[in-house]
Amino acid sequence: MTHEAEQNAGNVKSPRQMLWIDSVGSFLLCLGERTTIGGPRGGSESADLSLLANLSRKHATLIRSGDGYLLEAHAAVQVAGRSVNGRINLSSGCEILLGENVRLRFQLPSALSATATIEFLSDHRPDRSVNGVILMDETCLLGPGRENHIRCPEWPESVLLFRRGGSIWCKSRAEICIDDEPALQPRELHAGSVVAGVDLRFRIEPVEE
Repeated sequence: MTHEAEQNAGNVKSPRQMLWIDSVGSFLLCLGERTTIGGPRGGSESADLSLLANLSRKHATLIRSGDGYLLEAHAAVQVAGRSVNGRINLSSGCEILLGENVRLRFQLPSALSATATIEFLSDHRPDRSVNGVILMDETCLLGPGRENHIRCPEWPESVLLFRRGGSIWCKSRAEICIDDEPALQPRELHAGSVVAGVDLRFRIEPVEE
């Protein structure tokens, strides 16, 4: 394998990534335009977001369409208290009820980004430790302000993740290092990359199927 091939093999290109953020939590980063939600994992037919709950294997699908999102119901779903048959547009802040008791909140934190977040309102969680879900469009902002997709209250500055050439890149106005090297310019992230600075640190790695 050439050096270039070795580098490409480590690029962050998997459709699902985990962000492990020190003192904040763990977040599932979904990069596809469609994200399925369902019950416990069971082979190749498992949903992208598999919850430990009494749900169909693929209960619903979230679809990014332009600057907005649709929900396609495959089983019993309510959005903002209304039953869904087929597809429905999602608005920021709406509550999604899957089955009888799985409650989620859909948010679009920034008017400048089509990246959305999913918050767990009920006690149902995936089989791996996850504090929230990010449906990433072109950018994902981590930092202390309310406009950030992931709130990191103690961070001095925000950190921007963005897509370029099929990979995820990172930049910040804060002084950060990526894999122990100063990142004075935007830098590409690789599987297992660690981003660190004063009072901030996180790691990105692909989700094992």
